[in-house]
Amino acid sequence: MRRTMSVSAPRVFIPALLLCFLASCTGPIYVAKTQDEAMRKSYDDPGLSRLAATYEPALKSIYDRYQLAGIDAYPQGLGFTIVSDEEGKKHYYLLVEVRSRDIMFGEVQTKPQERFSEVFDHHLEHDLRYVRAQDVDGMKGVDGLAFGVFWPVRDLSQCDKYGGFIEYMIVYLPKTDLDDLLAGSISLAEAVRSAEVVTSLNRKPAESVRVVVEK
Repeated sequence: MRRTMSVSAPRVFIPALLLCFLASCTGPIYVAKTQDEAMRKSYDDPGLSRLAATYEPALKSIYDRYQLAGIDAYPQGLGFTIVSDEEGKKHYYLLVEVRSRDIMFGEVQTKPQERFSEVFDHHLEHDLRYVRAQDVDGMKGVDGLAFGVFWPVRDLSQCDKYGGFIEYMIVYLPKTDLDDLLAGSISLAEAVRSAEVVTSLNRKPAESVRVVVEK
């Protein structure tokens, strides 16, 4: 399948943490090593703080589920975030950001669009499906899921285990579309057709893209 991306101004808040680059070959790898490191603790919005306190057990359950699947959480990648619709109305979304252990790209060997397509085609839906419909449905006041996949891009002539920089995509799915996707009623391509997708590629600032999958 071939996909095209159209770029528009992002409508969602992207934490500054997401723009951090990896350090040298001996530097950090930006993976949450413990459950505590995976939890987002600081919120400017009191509504987000209330959700985080109320549903802390659910967040810990999601963390454990991904650990059993061999998928790491991104630091402070489990919590809640705010999404604004086209009318400016605020919605609370469950936030799940992961770093699959088997995703890594060589900077010279691949292009940004190729990396995006590889993650979208072979990792995004697989990793997302460890979130269960009842995770979101059981959270009062939560309207959807913000699911992000992060991956390192490295200079393989220097190091293939550390260093380089981080790229990511985050898909914002309303609850109804998430339920339909997890139930198999719609495909991922159909789900993202009207979803907000935010990505940062090749060290560039985050931008909102429209993903169109063409057969």
